[in-house]
Amino acid sequence: MLPSENLSGKLRWVFIRQALVASLLFVAGIALTSLVLQDALLKQRVQLEVDHAWDMVARNADKPLPHGAELETYFVPVGKSAAHVPAELRALSPGTHRMASPWRQVYVSERAAGRVYIRIAPGTSDRLVLWLSLLCSVVSIIGIAILSWLGYRRSRRVVAPVTQLAQVARHWQPDASRGSAFRMSAGTSANTPEVVCLAEALDGMAARVASYVERERNFTRDASHELRTPLTVIAVAADLLAAGQLDARSRKSVERIRAASRGMGELLDALLILARHPDEPVEKDWVDVRDIIHEEVALARPCLADKPVALQIDAPCGLQLEAPPRVIATILSQLLRNACRFTRQGYIEVSLRADALHVRDTGIGMDADALARVFDPFWRADISDHTVKGMGLTLSRRLAEHFGWQLVLDSQPGEGTVASLYFHPCVNP
Repeated sequence: MLPSENLSGKLRWVFIRQALVASLLFVAGIALTSLVLQDALLKQRVQLEVDHAWDMVARNADKPLPHGAELETYFVPVGKSAAHVPAELRALSPGTHRMASPWRQVYVSERAAGRVYIRIAPGTSDRLVLWLSLLCSVVSIIGIAILSWLGYRRSRRVVAPVTQLAQVARHWQPDASRGSAFRMSAGTSANTPEVVCLAEALDGMAARVASYVERERNFTRDASHELRTPLTVIAVAADLLAAGQLDARSRKSVERIRAASRGMGELLDALLILARHPDEPVEKDWVDVRDIIHEEVALARPCLADKPVALQIDAPCGLQLEAPPRVIATILSQLLRNACRFTRQGYIEVSLRADALHVRDTGIGMDADALARVFDPFWRADISDHTVKGMGLTLSRRLAEHFGWQLVLDSQPGEGTVASLYFHPCVNP
């Protein structure tokens, strides 16, 4: 399943986030700078006003000092009353004082001639700094947005070849092309050495995959023809021998030949199905699972000829499935062979339900360790039996999974085993 957003979209959001973070940092920096600048300008203005006030006092102490909407200056000569000075200023000591009122800063300067009180409401300077800060912020944000957009466009051109390769890979099929669509020119400015190397690697991989698929098809076609023919000859010859007059030993040998040829045919069908690509169609037909059960149970009965084991069928209703005719028979045959091999007495029951096929037995069962490894390739519970290769259950599970089914084993030592083949989905015509 492909992600919901492509590479170009992810790059776009990366640049958007970077632009937002950079804009916030710039605005925060400008705001901090404006505060520092306002304070510096205010201190500089206060110092200038103090120097100017003392200069005016030195020239003419009786001349009124500057007084306006944003500046108030008071002079109190030594030994004189400070009644004309506002009460909140008279109690202040010499130095700089910050006020909560619109008069943001007060400075008290004391010399031999007396005291000078100055309070300033820096409205004009604050507004000037504010507008300059806003202008700088807007210009910075616009610049960051332009640079981010240009960077995104450049990055999109850089990753465009990768996007092109992804589109080609998404629609590439080994039976439709030979991978030449992955080849890209190294002379194109957008094609970096890494992109060209990736394209060449994909081109080589596509050629190998196409060659592999072709060999696979040739093998399955040739194996199906070349191996089925001798198996058919062996089966027909065994049937002819079985129809004649044979002694008990010879008839037993013929039955072994027939069983071996039938097993080889089932194994061949399973291997050829698993060798095909999942997207390659498999011949299917509507089969009746109940008919397959009766057929396979009849073939399995000779394996229990010398054992006190009852082989039962519980299939009250039929079940129609669309599948290759021999797949269900192959899986059921393997389950029955295992049940017959490991059940010494009691019963084996094959039951059919609406969505599953169950094979129950009263055999020796398996412990948890054996049950965990039972589907491993070439693993055998009974290593003394060299006729068993340990691939039956492995192939059965792979066949079931190939068609969307599920093969499950449940076993208890000394009590028996239940093998269940669940058909998902189960479809009735």
